[in-house]
Amino acid sequence: MTSGRSHMGRVLPLGRDASSRYGAWIVAATVYVAALGLAAAMAIASAEQSWRGTFAGRISVQVPASPDGTENRVAETVALLLATPAIEEAVPIDEAVSRALLEPWLGAGPGLDALPLPTLIDVRLRRGTELDIVALEVALDAAVPGTRIDEHGLWLERVLRFTRALQAFGAALAALFALTAVATAVFATRAGLAAHGEAIGIMRLVGARDAGIARQFVAHSRNLAIKGGIVGCALAAATLFLLGRFAPGGTALMLPEMTLSPMQWGALAGLPLVVTALGMASARLTVMRALSRAG
Repeated sequence: MTSGRSHMGRVLPLGRDASSRYGAWIVAATVYVAALGLAAAMAIASAEQSWRGTFAGRISVQVPASPDGTENRVAETVALLLATPAIEEAVPIDEAVSRALLEPWLGAGPGLDALPLPTLIDVRLRRGTELDIVALEVALDAAVPGTRIDEHGLWLERVLRFTRALQAFGAALAALFALTAVATAVFATRAGLAAHGEAIGIMRLVGARDAGIARQFVAHSRNLAIKGGIVGCALAAATLFLLGRFAPGGTALMLPEMTLSPMQWGALAGLPLVVTALGMASARLTVMRALSRAG
């Protein structure tokens, strides 16, 4: 009777298995890559919203520089724009701002200062109205020759299409490596079943329940997933912090900064819990199936 209770209450030394030595590191690596992929997808989604807010409902007007003086040409262009019913606001962009935007591409120095830059006018359209771009461009060119309109709609559509593809790739990458973590849990569980098959058989003969045996594997998978998940998530957070610190500012590159909100950081922090839950469920399912087939 005592021997039976001893076998029924026996704890399998799963932590000593060869798979346990590398299982946590494999989980850490998968969580690390999955967290980076998920972070990229969420950051791009935030950038997409920023692009929409910045460029939707706006156009730009370029007034070429003139040796006779550009101020009058700009003033005349602004007056014509504000007289258009579909336009709500037209604000010339300061020349210093335009030169600052070009510095990352052309470099600072006397050459850039001597370059005759066109004056940019930021135009905001009225909501619920339609602007005839062709008619406006003809009118502007007649009043101020050489004036050109840059419509952001086509550019924005292409950029958003590209960002959606990047988001899908990042989400798919995160899902792929989450499945890899699950596969690691299944592999470790099967290796444990094979290594301790004799002990498990004796435990079942003396009355140990399959659910009790499965709980040991589930606990082992949980421990591996928590350790690996925390390490992988911490490394991913450190990587994102360094990338955010050393990356050039979005304004200098004429792009919005791709940052994460507190809620998105919370989603990344919850990734180890998701991987742990998936690993525990996979371990239990693997053990119960193997024991049921063994009879």
